[in-house]
Amino acid sequence: MLDPDFNYKFSFLLFFFIQALIFAVLSLKAGRDSGLHSGNWLSTFLILSAMYITPWMLGMDDWYAYDGYREFLFFVPFYQFYLFGPVIYFYTLSLLDPAWRLTRKDGIHFIPAGLYLLYSLVIAVTDLLVLDEFYFYADGKDKDLALWYQISGLLVMIMYTCKSLILYQNYRGSIFHVVSFAETITYSWIRRFLFSLLLIFVIRGIFFIFFPDWGSFGDKWWYYFAFSLIVWYISIEGYTHVIRTNQTHVETDGLARKLSPVSNPGECVEVSIITRPFTEDKLYQNPNLTISDLAKHTGRNSRLISQTINQSFGKNFNDFVNAYRVEEVQERIHRGQHKEFTLLSIALESGFNSKSTFNRVFKKMTGETPAQYAKRKKPSMKGGQQF
Repeated sequence: MLDPDFNYKFSFLLFFFIQALIFAVLSLKAGRDSGLHSGNWLSTFLILSAMYITPWMLGMDDWYAYDGYREFLFFVPFYQFYLFGPVIYFYTLSLLDPAWRLTRKDGIHFIPAGLYLLYSLVIAVTDLLVLDEFYFYADGKDKDLALWYQISGLLVMIMYTCKSLILYQNYRGSIFHVVSFAETITYSWIRRFLFSLLLIFVIRGIFFIFFPDWGSFGDKWWYYFAFSLIVWYISIEGYTHVIRTNQTHVETDGLARKLSPVSNPGECVEVSIITRPFTEDKLYQNPNLTISDLAKHTGRNSRLISQTINQSFGKNFNDFVNAYRVEEVQERIHRGQHKEFTLLSIALESGFNSKSTFNRVFKKMTGETPAQYAKRKKPSMKGGQQF
């Protein structure tokens, strides 16, 4: 009969195991409530992480030393390296494009994980049901800890993480052509998430070099402890991001991934058609303005509008719109409105959606902070009236 020894190594991993499962449930619920698929993918990632530390957690409690418990650890495929990779990639994709949905052709990414599950099933059926004695597990070693699987699994996870980093960098380059609030949705959380994964890989690589026998429980515990700490951070920050996104979500129609140059570089929209909504209708005062909104307003194609702004103004859509916002703030400062209202209230009325974005954009375009500019500029007078 199992007589558990609640040592500190087991207890630490048990805490992280429970915490990962709790946040997996919370993320799943938050994702379902908000309709954000990123919550579902985060939940899957956390469940896989909890499974990943399970053998080491129970091993620290001597489960491998008892019949029945040992077989449970042997035959259940807790390590799903080939599944981790696609989940990381699709989680990143769902964060970048909330409109994205999994398609049938995406199933190819899950083939390696499916094959490994089949391999695990064949082993379990053969050793437990077909033969009178273990054949695959005659050596008494957990197949999940086989060096070939550990190395290939690590390479697959690194490949998908790098693929996600490339996707993120491409997104950052294209989102500025799609929305006028790019600074607030370039998703620093995605960058922190991916670099957290890279940190895991570095730590794991170090342990591979100095402790190549991955079945050595005592040597590897510190790696699993570090892994659990990083997953603990990911679970809290990831869940927080789901909640915040639910409160501030703005649909970008997936254009950040889809927008590309038109086939004919010379084909453009008349400049006046693009500028009129800003000079006459002050469309830039909408803090959530997207290129799709401008396209609907003008009746023109989003890609053609983007092409025209790039060629005629030498700017992306984000900078193009922000230039109008900065100009309005400057005009209101010239009128002396900053004496009656705060600079932030003026910025918000001009279309900026946060103080940090306003300060950063204003300094980028004028070389001065808003406060420095207001201090240097004196209200203009015309006919005894401020204007």
